[in-house]
Amino acid sequence: MKKNILLIIGSLFLSSCAGKIQINQEFKGSGKGLFIVLSHIKKDKKDEFDNLLMEKIYPAMYSYRDSNDAINTANLKGQKSNRMLRPVNSNEDSTWTFIFMADPFIPKSTARIVQPLIQKYGEDDAKKIMDIWYACFTKKGQESFYGEDIDFIGKENNISTKPGDKVMVVMNYIKSSKNQKFENVVLNKVFPVVREYRDPSDEIHILNKEAIKEMRILRPRMSNKDNTWTYIMMGDPFIENANYLITKPFIQKYGEENVDKVIKEIGWSGNFKRGQISYFFEEVDLTVFQ
Repeated sequence: MKKNILLIIGSLFLSSCAGKIQINQEFKGSGKGLFIVLSHIKKDKKDEFDNLLMEKIYPAMYSYRDSNDAINTANLKGQKSNRMLRPVNSNEDSTWTFIFMADPFIPKSTARIVQPLIQKYGEDDAKKIMDIWYACFTKKGQESFYGEDIDFIGKENNISTKPGDKVMVVMNYIKSSKNQKFENVVLNKVFPVVREYRDPSDEIHILNKEAIKEMRILRPRMSNKDNTWTYIMMGDPFIENANYLITKPFIQKYGEENVDKVIKEIGWSGNFKRGQISYFFEEVDLTVFQ
């Protein structure tokens, strides 16, 4: 696990990606892509990990100066697009998940944390910091995602998240042969029903429309090592009290007695290898390090 631990400051070394290239849609290129790393932290290490990031890791990363001017230029660009999402709640097993994002992905910038730590603190202290860093992770360590936003009807993303804003992230783990079908089902079978949904409350209806505008669907560029695919859905930002579930829209359109049958017919559940996992985060202010 140690050699694969990453912190995003712009672009990243794609060591965790493997498998097939996404072929159902043309990838737009690294300049429009993004990279996400989920860091899974032990249940009693959340505060220690958070403090380590804010007091040691980020100060070193943002002050790092490489001997290569091109890398320094990339680092400055990467720092502007770098995001950190702090968990609002623990996971079901009482562990915690943090997210680092390069949004967008900036090629050539520094991703590994060892050299910046050595430069700022010296080798001995850097080693101590890294020992604390490694000790925070669960056996799951980290998982990474490299991909792009999918355009869909209703998407606008007009709101830029601010420090303290809530962000919802839903991981969708899709079977190796079902990536094209899953994408088709989401865009052409599920989202049209969600867009048509009219909540009885005018206030909630307005919130639902806003939530659709700020929803992001992220397509993976590559499959995972086990040949599955990870698609990510984000409420970015999360709109409080809006409906993010598909059940109510499908009940309204097809009737409660027909929902299970319709969802089965469109092939929703059959696409999943490991189902969905939802996380809620708050946006962390990283401008203090710039």
